[in-house]
Amino acid sequence: MFQKRHVFTTLIMFLLALSAIPGVNAFNGNTIMLKIESKPSNAVVIIEGINKTFKTPAVIELPARSWIIKISSGNYTVLYNLTPSRGERFIKMVVYFGRIDLAVKGPFKNITVKYGFNITVPTKEEEYVPPVAAPFWDEEVCGGIIMFGPRNPPMVIYKYDNRDPYYQLFLNSTPSIEEYRGRKGCKMIEMIYYFGNDSAMARGFPYRKASFIVHNSLLSIDTQPENATAYIFDFHRFGEWFTPFDVLVPVIMEPQRNVSLVHYDFELRNLTTTVIPHIPELHTYKISLGHNGYPFFEGWVELRPDQSYNIGVNFNILKSALTVNGNEVEMQVPKTKKIKYYLPNTTLLVINSTVALDVYIDGSYVGKTPFKDEVPSGEHDILLKFGSYVVYHKKLNIGYGGRFRLTVYTAYLERALKIVPS
Repeated sequence: MFQKRHVFTTLIMFLLALSAIPGVNAFNGNTIMLKIESKPSNAVVIIEGINKTFKTPAVIELPARSWIIKISSGNYTVLYNLTPSRGERFIKMVVYFGRIDLAVKGPFKNITVKYGFNITVPTKEEEYVPPVAAPFWDEEVCGGIIMFGPRNPPMVIYKYDNRDPYYQLFLNSTPSIEEYRGRKGCKMIEMIYYFGNDSAMARGFPYRKASFIVHNSLLSIDTQPENATAYIFDFHRFGEWFTPFDVLVPVIMEPQRNVSLVHYDFELRNLTTTVIPHIPELHTYKISLGHNGYPFFEGWVELRPDQSYNIGVNFNILKSALTVNGNEVEMQVPKTKKIKYYLPNTTLLVINSTVALDVYIDGSYVGKTPFKDEVPSGEHDILLKFGSYVVYHKKLNIGYGGRFRLTVYTAYLERALKIVPS
C-alpha cells in the first residue's frame, strides 16, 4: 500500500513539473505550436511573460493569444508582435540576421527592428509647413532659425538655409561653433530652461573664448525608400526630419568640469566670465527611422569627433529579414491625414550686437541693439548702422511665428574704427 501511494505521488509531481515547461503540453485550452529558426542559428529567444530562455531552432507550445517575441543574435534584436489568426495552430518564424546586416550601414553598436506592431509615423505630406526662413550664411553674422530639439539630452537645432536640409545640434550649456557645410562661423552657446508645464526657453549668445569648445561629427541619414521619419533620442523635428538630411552633432568623449566662458553681456555692455560646472560626455546617439508599411528601426551609433558618417537603412531588405509561415510580415499603412496648423502673422525678431547699432526695418528707424520686438511675418529689409557706417544690410524672410535671431559680432568693426565697447 505504501509503495502504491509513493508511485502515485511521484507521478503527480512529474506531471506538475511538466506543466511548468512551455512546449510540453503545458497549457489548457487552445494552443499554438511555434517554431522559431534563425540564420545563423543559436539566437536567443525570449517570450514576454514566459520565464524561460530558448535557443534557435526552438519549438514552443503557447496559448493561442498575442505574444511579444524577442530574438537576438550579436548586436541585432528582432521584436515581433505575434497575433495568431483564428484557428491557426502552427506558426513558423525565420529570422535572417544577414539581411539586417545588409540593410543597415553606419557605426551601430546595437540594433532593434520591430515587426507587426503597426507603428505609424507622421509623414512629410502631413507635416508640411511653409519653409522657415534663415539669414543667408555669413561667417561674421551669428544667425539662423532656432528650433527646440531633443529634451534628453537637452538640445536646440540650428538651420542655416531653408532650402537645404542641413541641421546643427547645440547641447545645452556647451560652447560650440556654428558650422555650415564645413564653413565655421560664430562661437555660440545655448542655455535651455524647462518649466513644469512642458514649456521651455532657450537663450543663446556668442562668446569670445572658452576653456573647452565641443567638436562635432556629421551624420548623413538616408533610407530606401526616401522620406522616412527620423528621430534622434526619440525626438522628431516637426516638418523637418525626413530622409535624406544631414545633421552636425556634438561629440564629447569625456565629461568636462568648470568650463570658463568669456562672453559679452549685451545688457550690461561689458565682457564677463561664466563658469559652467559640468558638461556631460556624449558620444552615443539613438537613431530611429520609421516608414509606414515597413518595420520600425532603432539603433545606437558610437561616434568619434571630427568624423563624417553615413547612416542608412534599406527598408525593403529589412522587411524581408523576418518571415512568418514563409511570408513577409504585413503591416497596415494608415491613410494620410493633413495636420492643421496655425500660421502666425508675427515673429519675435531679436537682434544683438557687441556694439550698439541703429536698427532700421523697411527703412524706418526702430531703435538700437539689443532689439527685441514682434514684427509682421514675411520679408523685411534689415539695416544696421553705426553712425553713417553700414554694418549689415540685407533682405530677410523672418518666417511665420516663433523666434528669429540675428546676432552681429562686430569685432572687425571695433578694430577698423577703434571702437571700445561701452
